[in-house]
Amino acid sequence: IFNFIIMQTISIIGYGKMAKAIACGLNGKFRLEIIGRDKEKIEDFIQTNSLLNTTSFHSQKTIDIKDKILILAIKPYALEYFKYENQSRVVFNIMAGVSISRLQNVLNSKSYCRVMPNVASLVGSGLSVIYSDDMEVKRLASDIFDTLGSSIFVDKEEQINSAGAISGCGPAYLGLVAEALIDAGVREGLSLDISTKLVNGLFDGFSKLLQVKTPNEIRLDTTSPGGTTIDGIVELENSATRAAFINAVCAAHKKAKSLS
Repeated sequence: IFNFIIMQTISIIGYGKMAKAIACGLNGKFRLEIIGRDKEKIEDFIQTNSLLNTTSFHSQKTIDIKDKILILAIKPYALEYFKYENQSRVVFNIMAGVSISRLQNVLNSKSYCRVMPNVASLVGSGLSVIYSDDMEVKRLASDIFDTLGSSIFVDKEEQINSAGAISGCGPAYLGLVAEALIDAGVREGLSLDISTKLVNGLFDGFSKLLQVKTPNEIRLDTTSPGGTTIDGIVELENSATRAAFINAVCAAHKKAKSLS
């Protein structure tokens, strides 16, 4: 039903951080339309991010979604702010926790799809978790979101919230880890510049190692009997670091479920 053609128009509702990551990832690969409440913010969004083949549509309340391919990149509380007229071709919902059934009560579309991308989409290394029960929509989702990095399909809609609590929220958790390691280097006498470069290299190398080894194998390869690493691991275990990360994912999942 889609007859997907490269460079057709994708309409993004929203101009926040996640909308930026998606728009920049799709920039030059598709025609884009940015829709939102503030015309000046939309125009600044387009200009600041040097978005090619992009138009804008400013709306205080009513959006005509007839035959559009929509990406909803707004906050969940803003969903009901707009009135959506007519029927879209497909709506890709990236709002955390907002279920398809809730969407169906707000706007009319031939097809609905839940997507949870992450901010690494901004640099073409994003991971998008996708749910749809329509094979045509799945193919269209791959065409769009694989341009931002890679995608994973889940079998049940409720798994989107679980996956999003890891891949969607995870960059913030890893950001805390990176900041802590940089601060630790400074505490031990390194300059901020050197400590930052060390942590950047650490994350880059570790991501490549994860493609060929399990986390446990990496830990064992780095931990010698009676060595320096095991003393550090003991301190992390004493601080319940594993439990803290598990609880963070559980808390994010709980919040997402409350928004459905």
